[in-house]
Formats: sequence, structure tokens, C-alpha cells
Amino acid sequence: MVLPWEQLQLVLALARHGALSGAARALRMSADALEAELKTVERAAGAALFVREGGRLLPTDAGRSALHTAERMAEEMARVDRALPRIPPGPPVRVRVDGMLAAQWIQATAADLARTLSNVTLELVTAGRGSELEVTAHPRPTKGSTRTSLGQTADALYASEPYLLDHGRPGSVESLVGHRVVVLTGAAGRTDAGRWLVRAATSGAEVALRTDSPTVLVAAVQAGVGLGVLPEGLEEVFPDLIRIAALPELPVRTLWLVRGEGRSSARVRRAAQVLEQTLSGALRRWQRA
Repeated sequence: MVLPWEQLQLVLALARHGALSGAARALRMSADALEAELKTVERAAGAALFVREGGRLLPTDAGRSALHTAERMAEEMARVDRALPRIPPGPPVRVRVDGMLAAQWIQATAADLARTLSNVTLELVTAGRGSELEVTAHPRPTKGSTRTSLGQTADALYASEPYLLDHGRPGSVESLVGHRVVVLTGAAGRTDAGRWLVRAATSGAEVALRTDSPTVLVAAVQAGVGLGVLPEGLEEVFPDLIRIAALPELPVRTLWLVRGEGRSSARVRRAAQVLEQTLSGALRRWQRA
């Protein structure tokens, strides 16, 4: 049984904490996302790795074998890390990325990000020119630039538990009659998600709030003001958000990492590796959830 380090970290956290909730906090995941990921790991291992007993998760024989491998690998990685020379990071690498995605990515991959950023400093910007790297769903064709696919993302309909207690769960995403929605305006309202909310409002849903800020949209949905369309996987970062349903009529977006012409210095290449390792893994996890 050979499992990748990403999955062995999950086994290690579950064994150390003995419960989904504690391990989920350590891994910066929701308990539901962690439980789904555990099922994926057990399918890859071909055996159950943990059993529930008295409110705790206890490793099975297969789980103890995986745990032994995980502990040995963690020790080796720590030893290698201590042996590496400490090279001061050079100037920061400027990365242009959507603010909502950046916040979601940072909070969901905090442990991995902190470890992989040891020799590079990122400067994240949400607007303007002059970036050395860009994360975008709409790469502009530029002579000499290179692009790498990071993965795919989509939007889903979200609510909070207080909202569902007051209004119930929508019977169908085709009709939100009797429900309240938070509608995006301005540039955000011209996105596919923004237009979907407008159509929902004209089809019988009540507009509870309008905002041009995705951050305010998240806060309003969390607070139970209304339903909202948000990037999938956001419940991993904000456990009080509940994913109601996928929205298959909205397009799935491929996120690209774009490196401009001549941006091939060692620090830029290292920054690109950090983004590929951490953001790609998070995108795969959010889709599986």
C-alpha cells in the first residue's frame, strides 16, 4: 500500500487527534470535507484505515501500517528541512490573483503554504499591471508567455444554517420562489454567477441585499440574509456555509497560472511551484467535496 504524502498527512492528523473535528481544524478543512477525503484515501488503500469506537477514531491494522509510513516520512522530511541551507529570500514575486480565491487558497492550505514559502516571498495583488505571475480563468495571449493549468473551479448555491432553519431548503434551483437572494452588482454582477442571481430574482425570489463586493456577499450569506452563489469549496474555509446544490448551467472554469515573457528567474520559478503545489491540490479537493 503506497499513498502519496498529501494523503499520509491526513492519516497522521486523524491518528494524532483521534477525531474528525480536531484533525479538520489542524488541516484547515471542514469535518465533512475531511470525511469525504478519508473515504477517497481508504479507496486508494483498498482497506478501512480507521474505525469509530467510543466517539474516537482508532486505526485499523491497515491504518497502523499507513501511520507508521506517515510518521517515518514526516521525520525524514523534517530532517531534510533542517539540513537545507537557509537562503534569504530575494525580492518578492508579484502575483495577480482574485481576492476571494486568494483568501480561500491561503486559509485552506495554510500549513503547506507556510512550509513551501520558506525561500520565496509572494506579493499578492488583485489589480494593476506589472505582475510576474497571474492566476486567471481568462489568460490573455501574449507573445512569449507560458501558462500552466492549475485545475478547475465552479460556482454553487450556498446558504447558512440560520437561513435554512427560517426558510427551509429550496426544493429546486430552477425555482427559488419564497426564498431570498443576495445579488451582485457592478462588475461582479456581470459574471455568470451574478447573472444567475439576477435571473433567480426575476423568477420569483426576493432580493434581500445588493452588493458589488464578493466579500460582503460571503458575509451576508453567512449571516443568513439570503442565498448566494459562491465558489465551490468555500465551506472548507467557512464551515458555517452550507453548499445547497451545484449549478450545472454555469460553466466550469479552468484556472491558469500565467508567466510573462522573460519571467524565468529562479525565484519566479520557485513561486510558480508553490502555487502549483498548493492551489492545484486545493482545487482538486474542493471539486471532490
